[in-house]
Order: sequence, then structure tokens, then C-alpha cells
Amino acid sequence: MKALSVTAHADTGAATNSTIAGLVRLIYPAEAKDLSDFDVISNLPPGAAFRGPGGPPMAFAVEQSIDEAALRLNVDPIALRKRWDPDPNRQRLYDWASGLEIWRNRKPAQNGRYRRGIGVATGYWLYLWQPNVKVEVAVKAGRIVASTATQDIGTGTRSVLADTIAREFDLEPADIDVRIGDSSLPEGPGSGGSRVTASVMPPTLQAVRKLKAAILEQATRKPVPGSNAPWRELIARSPDIAVTETRGEDGKNTAPGIRSPLREVGLMGMVFGWMMRRFSNIAVGAGVPSSVQVIEVEVDTWLGHVRVLNVHTGIAVGKIAAPALARSQACGAVIQGLGYALYEARELDPTTGDVLTAGMEDYRIPGIADTPEIDVHFDEAGFDHVLGNSVGIGEASTVPTSAAVANAIHDAIGVRLTEIPIRPDRIVAALKGRDAA
Repeated sequence: MKALSVTAHADTGAATNSTIAGLVRLIYPAEAKDLSDFDVISNLPPGAAFRGPGGPPMAFAVEQSIDEAALRLNVDPIALRKRWDPDPNRQRLYDWASGLEIWRNRKPAQNGRYRRGIGVATGYWLYLWQPNVKVEVAVKAGRIVASTATQDIGTGTRSVLADTIAREFDLEPADIDVRIGDSSLPEGPGSGGSRVTASVMPPTLQAVRKLKAAILEQATRKPVPGSNAPWRELIARSPDIAVTETRGEDGKNTAPGIRSPLREVGLMGMVFGWMMRRFSNIAVGAGVPSSVQVIEVEVDTWLGHVRVLNVHTGIAVGKIAAPALARSQACGAVIQGLGYALYEARELDPTTGDVLTAGMEDYRIPGIADTPEIDVHFDEAGFDHVLGNSVGIGEASTVPTSAAVANAIHDAIGVRLTEIPIRPDRIVAALKGRDAA
């Protein structure tokens, strides 16, 4: 790619610090980049980040542009991304996506009322972790107890800790007591930025290794030969022991092409990284958690209704700490992205400025009937340099969804929608060559 230009105007009321164009620095290296972020300040309520701040609108714009370039160059959209994007994690995901049957068998433009299309898009997020995170793993009254002052806001922190420790001791997750949500516990991470798993996994595994050694050292009686639950027996007879470990620094040796994304930004990135660590206690690690999504839609050209039929999401975030939970996170991120693409909007009274969609009765989000088949593919390579080998999954998984939906709609009807949500009236108006009301 020779040049890339993005100008972003963030209309988020009384809020500042848009990062939409800034995030473009971390994808598709170009000989020249012209990137500008503008905050449009108004007297409306401030916008606030929910997941991947700036990422979904960035992908919605940039990934449609890449798709349009592929169309004009008459090349496969995945092949063009593979040519322009050197990131090794995403390179593997491009190979996976191009091998999908749904992609290999996609059909040319169709006629008729109902038309189907296939779209692809790429997303990523920063690998963040929190320094000085501590986890205590202990034997107390014959049970394993894990403690850290983090919280679970629905992202499954309890499950990550319980699953990881249970696997190490060959126990069931229900056998592990997880204590969180109390500031008197060892210092834990906040939930922003997909940083919890990358922060708690390393000290948890280190504490488990030391606790195992301590249990064996103090064991007065070894398990019965041939026992199918030796650790259960040892833990039941063990005295109370507690081990607390602190999250250390990642290794310096990384695979070719893997380095801190802030280095791509130059001096500005280095300053940003220092400020994040100094003032927010957040470290930006090497490597970029990434996703590639292939989505199939069906468009009713009479009514403008879009039905999402299938989603294939490939995710590269290193070792999966809790597989069932990770899949749930990935599916939830996709569903959230579908809402952003097709339904969700802050509607305002043009006279008073009052928010008309302030509650769930008026704010449309996806429901069961809107949820398609979701296939999740995890690529677990690329993060061997990370302590624990795991990084966050939630934000990387939702960034490309709206763009993949928009590209699929274009593939179906030959019209590109550049405003979200992609409502039925906007599709009908675009097909008729006019602006929506």
C-alpha cells in the first residue's frame, strides 16, 4: 500500500480524545499516512467507551475501503489484505478464512427480491496488561482458594481462574474457591482494555507451581499408587499453605514481525506507552490480538431487511485459558458487533436535544431471532513471549463485525452503505438511488 488517509470526526457530545484515526496507525503499513482525529463538541451527553473505543468505527470505514480497493483492482479481498497486511497472526487467519467453504463457494451478483452476500473484515486490539498484579493461591481447610482484588463484570474472571487452577491440579472448576471483588485482597487489575486474563494468568500459574512444590514437600503420606486423583488426596491432607505471586515482565524475545505496536507510531507511541504505564498503570505489550471475520447475509431488497445467516470468526489471542468461556466471549462480541452494524443508535430530539433511546424499551439491540450461526476458530500461536501465553479476547473480536456485515451487504446488492446502523429505510433508499429520510 502506497498511501492511506483517514479523517475522523467524533460526535460524542461533551467528550474528547477520539482515537478512531489514530488506531489506523497499527494496521496496513503504508509509505505515507495522513491521519486526523477531530472531536466535535456539543452540549449533548458525553459518549463513553464500552468495548474497543474507536475500533469498530475505524474498521467500518477502513475495511470497507480495502474491500472497495479489492473490487476496483479485481482481486480477492482476502488476498489483498494478505498482501498489504504483514502481521504474522493475521496472516495465519487470512489463510484460514480463504479456506472456508463459504468463501470458496461464494456466488456472483444475484437478482430477485432476496439476495445473499459474503463479506470479510479484519480487526485487532492492543495487548494490554497491568503491572504489579498479585494472585494468592492457597490450601485452606483442604480446599484450593484463589484470591485477587479484581472483579467480574460478566467477562468470566472467576471462570478463568477456576478453570486454570483446576486444570493444573486435575480437579473440577467447582473444587476451586475464587475470591475477588474486595480491595483487601492482593492487588488485581481493572476490567478495561481486555487486560484481566493477561494480567492474572501469569501470577496464577507461578503461584500454582510453587504451591504444588510446597504441598509435596510437606506431605507426610504420598497418594495411593495408581490413584486417579493424587492431587485431591494431597490437598485434602495438606496443612494450610498460601503462595502469592506478582505478574512479571514478558520476555524480550519475540517471533519475527512481533513487537510492540507503539513502535510503529514512533516517538509519539513511545511517549503514549510511558504515559499509560505511569499514570494508568497499564502496559502495552508486544503483539496484536487479531481477528478476521467472514459473514454471510441475506437482504430483502423490497423491505430492506438484513438477515445475518452465518458468522465465521477467526481469533488469534494466544493460548485459550478457558475454552468454553472464550467461545462465549467471542460469540458475545460478534452479537454486539451485529447490534452496532444493524440496530443500535442514539436518537435525539432535534429541538430539545433529549435522548429518545435512553432505555431498553426504545434502544434496539439484537435478540435471539437476530443471532446467526457463529463458528469460532482460535489460533493459539504468536504469543509465546507472553507470560501465560494468553492475551485478551473481547475487544479484538468485536472490532471487524460491522465492516464485515457492510461488505456482505455490498456483495449482495451492489450498493455500499456508509452510515450505521444499516437500517431498512437506508437500504431501500440506496437501492432507489436517493438519500434515506
